[in-house]
Amino acid sequence: MNEAHEINKRWWNEVTPVHVGSDFYGVDGFLAGDNKLGRIERQALGEVSGKRLLHLQCHFGMDTLCWARLGAETVGVDFSEEAVRAARDLADKAGLGERARFYEADVLEVGKVEDGNFDLIFTSFGTIVWLSDLKKWGATIAANLANDGLFYFLDSHPTYMMFDETSSAARQAYNYFHDAVPNEDEANRPDYADETYLVTSEARSFQWPLQDIFGALENQGLTVFEVREYPFSAWRAFPDMEPGDDGYWYRKETGFNIPLLLGFKARR
Repeated sequence: MNEAHEINKRWWNEVTPVHVGSDFYGVDGFLAGDNKLGRIERQALGEVSGKRLLHLQCHFGMDTLCWARLGAETVGVDFSEEAVRAARDLADKAGLGERARFYEADVLEVGKVEDGNFDLIFTSFGTIVWLSDLKKWGATIAANLANDGLFYFLDSHPTYMMFDETSSAARQAYNYFHDAVPNEDEANRPDYADETYLVTSEARSFQWPLQDIFGALENQGLTVFEVREYPFSAWRAFPDMEPGDDGYWYRKETGFNIPLLLGFKARR
């Protein structure tokens, strides 16, 4: 595991207990029967009952388990041992231990998971920004996708990732194109799930433009299709955003309209 990923692993190990107990994730609601998946990803994947689903960068597994509740046989992979431990504990509490398995591994190094040949591979929200190499990411997806399988991606749009998320005005903070030198987040910054908690670990992040995201998959023989851009977010991406009745966050009228989420599918 490279240095940036080691730094990020310490960050995720620290924040996982905070996230499990936060209102942001709503674990109590999940255990009471709530399905935390949004309408976008549920509509994109459709009926999953009886299908094998691999969730990459699954954090503490709540979305993985939501897919399991919908009938999929799920496998989650994450590089944080604290997250994997919490995912297994959550699976047991939810009575889903037989439908969900979790493995500790860096997504760039894991290779084929179990025997591969997954019908569905899923990744969403806060994923590739933490990765130093999308070529290896694409290789992992290709190695695990069945010949007739479907990969689905939903995450922050690269355009949104250019801007200062602390300002509602159009204030650019990052470059659009990738740089091998990562962005450095200093220690003692508020956690996104609980702003009262200051994370003592540092973090590293990477910018990835559309050409690199799509290219990593195309170079593995996958075809990208059904590309979708959304003007709303799954969290408060900017200070002026308000929650809608559908569970997504929308901007007030500011004259600064950019895509906030990117969704797409890929298959061989």
